[in-house]
Amino acid sequence: MLEAIFLGTIIPLIFLIIVLKGENRLMMVFFSWGLIAFVMSLSVNNMIVKHFGFSTSQLAVTWAPVLEELFKALPLVYFLRKSTPTNQPVIYFAMAAGIGFSIQENFLYLLHHPGGNGSPLFYIVIRSITTCLMHGIATAIIGYGISLIRRIKMMTLPLLFGLFSLSVTLHALFNLYINSALKPLGLILPIMIYIVGVLVVMPGDDAAQRVDDARTN
Repeated sequence: MLEAIFLGTIIPLIFLIIVLKGENRLMMVFFSWGLIAFVMSLSVNNMIVKHFGFSTSQLAVTWAPVLEELFKALPLVYFLRKSTPTNQPVIYFAMAAGIGFSIQENFLYLLHHPGGNGSPLFYIVIRSITTCLMHGIATAIIGYGISLIRRIKMMTLPLLFGLFSLSVTLHALFNLYINSALKPLGLILPIMIYIVGVLVVMPGDDAAQRVDDARTN
């Protein structure tokens, strides 16, 4: 069933990507990559559970955050090689990949955990404003790091490693909290980080983008 959902989502997106132009197309490519990254992550996670005997809860705070953030962030390498500035900040493309990932993950959880005795609608809405935000924010952190690297043109590997580690840590903490007595904190964490990002980080990145464009012109 998940394969059918994936194909039923990605094929129409491919048709849309073909007719789009410029950065609109690129944004949709990153969003679609998130769907692919989820399938790749799920396959590797299932293999780890099968061959190494990890429980789902152990996997959620060990290898899963590392693998998922790695797969989501892979296409961001494009911006390290791109010399010309983009009209949209890199962080937006990164978040698109994370959101695409989370939507596909929501389909899986809805199929396997249809809300118990409660409403599936309520269950998926809660996931959409918590887990979806967490995936988007975690990848956006790496995107923000790439923006910094493009701006200062130095310390590429240390910055990438540091912000990738921060992304993985945030992801692992969310998974840990959401499956413990600290579940309310886990639910609030991505919402608070998102609000801070919208109010502080993203406007600053927009301003920096305009400076880069001015320098180029």
